[in-house]
Amino acid sequence: MHGAGLDEGGLAGEISRAYERLAGTRRELVAATDALSDHERRARVDNADTLLEAKNERTASLYLDGILDTPEHAKLLSTKRRTELAHYEARLEVERLELLVRLLEASSRA
Repeated sequence: MHGAGLDEGGLAGEISRAYERLAGTRRELVAATDALSDHERRARVDNADTLLEAKNERTASLYLDGILDTPEHAKLLSTKRRTELAHYEARLEVERLELLVRLLEASSRA
């Protein structure tokens, strides 16, 4: 019985570590996505300068209109990603706790 408790404790620890790694990886993904969005925005600004130099006023104007909204849009997307991450991590924590409860219930019956 004592050996089974160690196995259950080890399993519970492994579950917790796996969820922590998963949450950390998810945070890294969100940060990388934000960095990519920033890079894309800078590239659009650089391209807009080229379009303006080419004096293609209609295309440049439409392109710039999209860029003018980009910082605000980028901030909203970043906030949305952080909120989705928080929600995702909360769901993971609930799943982890449910697994631990099931593990404890099973061990109490044994």
